[in-house]
Formats: sequence, structure tokens, C-alpha cells
Amino acid sequence: MRAYLAGKNQLDYHAVHLLYAANKWERFLELNHEIANGHYVIVNRYSPSNLAYGIAHGLPLDWLKSLEKGLPKPGVVVVLDIAPQASFWRKRNRRDVHEADREYLRKVRGAYLRLARRYAWKVIDAEQDPKAVHAELWTHISRLLRIRSSR
Repeated sequence: MRAYLAGKNQLDYHAVHLLYAANKWERFLELNHEIANGHYVIVNRYSPSNLAYGIAHGLPLDWLKSLEKGLPKPGVVVVLDIAPQASFWRKRNRRDVHEADREYLRKVRGAYLRLARRYAWKVIDAEQDPKAVHAELWTHISRLLRIRSSR
């Protein structure tokens, strides 16, 4: 997978998304254990990511969802929305094969926003100042967890 992300070899998109799903299945027992013990699990690029990136590759949503059927479902999904041009301004180097393709990133962003509307995911404008993004994210999460600010 590293060679693919580095642009050194090509894979069929079905294989790419099967591998992304397999990565999540590798952690299945660990995730279930943590959840069963009452722990909150915070995951970056979990199942919703495979959906958005797969849709952007032209793969069917139902097929993508079937790859991860049986995995723990996310209770909360937060999308940090940023336009590709702003993303390139913030991170200029060391981009993987997906991150380097502006047109693909535009499709991924569109897929995330469509999925967010469909599944009521929280969307945060990530083009604002990082401190403002953090504050909005914390406000949203603390409400869900009923945490009171110590400020």
C-alpha cells in the first residue's frame, strides 16, 4: 500500500478500497474491546473516509459499505472541510498519490459533503484559523459527551 500511495505502483481502485477496509478489520477485536470496556474511541479516516474516497474513485456506495459491514459504526462523524487550493497552501510537500491530485481532492470533498448531508455528519469549516477549528470541534464533541469546559 505504501508503494501505491507513493505513486510507485498502480492498483485497481477496488483493490485499494479492499485494502483500506482490511486495515480496519485488522483492528476489529481491539476496537470492540475498547468499546465493550466503555471507552471512547477516536479514529481518523475510519469508514466514512473509505466511502468518500471510494465514491470519488467512481465506486458504488453500496459496495463500499458492504466492505465494512460488521465493523463498529461511528457514533459521531466530523468532517473538516477544506478546499483543495487551501489544502495545497497549507501542505506544500510530501503529498501521497491522493493528496497530490487536485481534481481528485475536489471529488473527494464533494463526496464528503454529499455524505454529510445524507447521514447528518457535522461539517466544520477547516479553512478558518486552526484555533477556531479546534474551538468549534471541542464545542461539538463536549456537547455530545456532556463535558463542561474548565475555562
